[in-house]
This record gives sequence, C-alpha cells and structure tokens, in this order.
Amino acid sequence: MTPQATVEAFIARWNACDIDALMALCAEDIVYHNIPMEPVHGTTAMRAMVETFLADIARCEWQTHAIAANGNVVLTERTDGFVFKDGRKAAIRVMGTFALDANGRIAAWRDYFDMAEFAREFATG
Repeated sequence: MTPQATVEAFIARWNACDIDALMALCAEDIVYHNIPMEPVHGTTAMRAMVETFLADIARCEWQTHAIAANGNVVLTERTDGFVFKDGRKAAIRVMGTFALDANGRIAAWRDYFDMAEFAREFATG
C-alpha cells in the first residue's frame, strides 16, 4: 500500500472499531502523540490506551476532509466523531500527521486538536 492508502485503511479500521486491524498497521515502536497530552510509546501502550478510550464507544465516525502525502508522511484534516454506548455523540476537529517506516507501518502518529473542544465534547454531565 502507498502511505496514503495505509492511513486511509487505518482510519477505516478506526471507523470499524477494529483494534486488532488498526494495530496491525502500526510499527512496534510507534510513537502516538495527541499533542495536548503526553505521548504513548510502543504498540502495547497504544493498544491499552485505545482499548480504554473505546470501552464506552459504540462506533467511530471519522471523516477525512483533506489528505496529502509527501514521501512517507501523510497529513490529514479530519473530524473525528464518536457515538457512545449511551447514545451521546462527540466530535472534534483534528489535524493528523502520520510517518511510515520503511516497512510501510505507521511509526509516528501525531494528532493536533483543541483540548477545550475535546473536554467540552467528551463531558459526561
């Protein structure tokens, strides 16, 4: 797959809430960094974070508005939508950067978003 096709497949696997399939596209030493938060290192830590995050999510509805690739780097402009198991919905605007390694796996994933928007959208009360 091209780097762009890999990222598109990764997003599709998020939308399917298929943790095994999305993790299969990641390098073992991946660095996943939601820029307002601390980075997560390696697939074990990333899987634990994703599993915890998706525990209350019924489905993901990520929409890519724009995507561009330059070599092994892919940039995405997205709205990441989520539907909770209790029916609530949340959506945040995201700018994502993905860097793929020589094996075509995602080695670095950085998402930039507004933490205030995240807190507002994911508030439970």
